[in-house]
Amino acid sequence: MDVLPQPPKLKRRFERPGRVLVLVGALALLPTVAVAGGLAPEARGSVLHVLLTFGVLTLAFRVIGKRELSRLSPYELVMLMLIPEILSNSVQGQGSLLTAFSGLCTILLLVVGTSLLSQRFPRVKDVLEAPPTVLVLNGKLVEQAMNSERITPDELYSEMRKQSISGLEELRFAVLESGGNITFVCHVKPPARSEDDNVSS
Repeated sequence: MDVLPQPPKLKRRFERPGRVLVLVGALALLPTVAVAGGLAPEARGSVLHVLLTFGVLTLAFRVIGKRELSRLSPYELVMLMLIPEILSNSVQGQGSLLTAFSGLCTILLLVVGTSLLSQRFPRVKDVLEAPPTVLVLNGKLVEQAMNSERITPDELYSEMRKQSISGLEELRFAVLESGGNITFVCHVKPPARSEDDNVSS
């Protein structure tokens, strides 16, 4: 039985580590001062609330599944949901701007940090992102995977039609990627022989 092809190994390292350290240090400055009590109590509360909310939302999206995430990564969705909430009171003049910036730096630090850790350490990436799921193998539905990811045959065929694929028999693989997109790998068809080829043979 065929298995899903694996990508080649990559030597994982940080490009320009000094620049990475400066970026992480700059983003961590205000949240660290806030947690240490160097700013108003509201700033410390903002940092802690962002940490908790980020963790809960990331876990929630991970549990919900890849299909519901559409084309956005979990980090993009979490950031899009948190940033307006963090800045809303300050924009309306109801809270400290420094407090809001402490929360904003915290969410950006988490997004950059999780991205760096995922790139550097495969196990971190496996925890934060769901692995690809094979939905079709050699022209046959993998029913357990389809049910687990809550994808109906109608949805699968809809995506196949967008790629001009008429039937399952054409497919070697159909893979639900981590971002929610479905990738199709078709069997390689032999090139059609022309009439000139037939005559010459």
